[in-house]
Amino acid sequence: MNLKDFTIIIPCILFKDVEKSIKKIREIYKNIKIIICLNEKKLNIKKDKNLKFIFTKYKGIGKKRNIAVDKCKTKYIAFIDSDAYPKRGWIESTFKLLNNKAIGIIGGPHIDPTKQSEEEKLIGKVKLSYIITMNANVQKKTFIKGRFVNFLPSCNWILSRKLFNKLNQMDGKMLRNEDWDFVYNRMRKKNYGVFYSPKTIIYHENKTYSDFVLKRFMYGLYMWPILLKFNLFNFYFLTPLFFTIFLLSFPLTLLNSYYLFFYLAILSIYFFAIIFETLRLCKSTKELFKIPLYLIPASLVPGFGIFLGFFKMIIDKLTLKNN
Repeated sequence: MNLKDFTIIIPCILFKDVEKSIKKIREIYKNIKIIICLNEKKLNIKKDKNLKFIFTKYKGIGKKRNIAVDKCKTKYIAFIDSDAYPKRGWIESTFKLLNNKAIGIIGGPHIDPTKQSEEEKLIGKVKLSYIITMNANVQKKTFIKGRFVNFLPSCNWILSRKLFNKLNQMDGKMLRNEDWDFVYNRMRKKNYGVFYSPKTIIYHENKTYSDFVLKRFMYGLYMWPILLKFNLFNFYFLTPLFFTIFLLSFPLTLLNSYYLFFYLAILSIYFFAIIFETLRLCKSTKELFKIPLYLIPASLVPGFGIFLGFFKMIIDKLTLKNN
């Protein structure tokens, strides 16, 4: 097994989204094959025989990955996001693990870059909160020992191309959560596992506050396709929706004093969790006041996204039916 057996696949919208990622990859892997699937057609870049661009009208990350895999000829594929880049030894850390037939996907931490603005550092800290990130210690830290886990996001996946195709690739119709669907509705049913490798590390950029909050909202807005696929693990995503519905029930507190007490009790628990996480994450007085300003919106917008996404789904179906 060597690097010639791997192709790195990156979905994106515009070339500028992935330009830094390509540059960083080439600093480590001079000749590895890279396939970029994007929407932009006009490119003016330096020629690279092992760098291929595929242009598509499709917007979904999963669909773009599927298109790229169809054009791939190597035995293994490595998924990484356009705003991420690998640490040295990223692919090499999986060589021995890929021979384990029980492993379907090898993933690892996606940590913050070493150089960041103050805003990016705060976003990175908020992502360490268990309110925001599932299994934050596994996804955002490197000290956990290698082991099988329930899920890792596809911003950092390495797997067999044959297995990916055997499982019918990702659901190309989904605009978000295609990786969760692939793991729980396809791979686990065939008894393959997700293996966390602490040495399979990528750096994942945090961008701006507005981008972070908007991404969280969109994450919820396009949640319904995964919720409509019955799977007990999917109920994890209903928690933000239930809390949003609870918040919107505020008018009921004006009609019933018992409900007012219940409402205030739940809110108190929520704010206690916010305060606890803030104290756990902050390292200065300045951060003590800033982290809640990031943590509160980031924890609430997915639920409102799911709530509004339900009505969007109904409107889209009615529009499609009428057309």
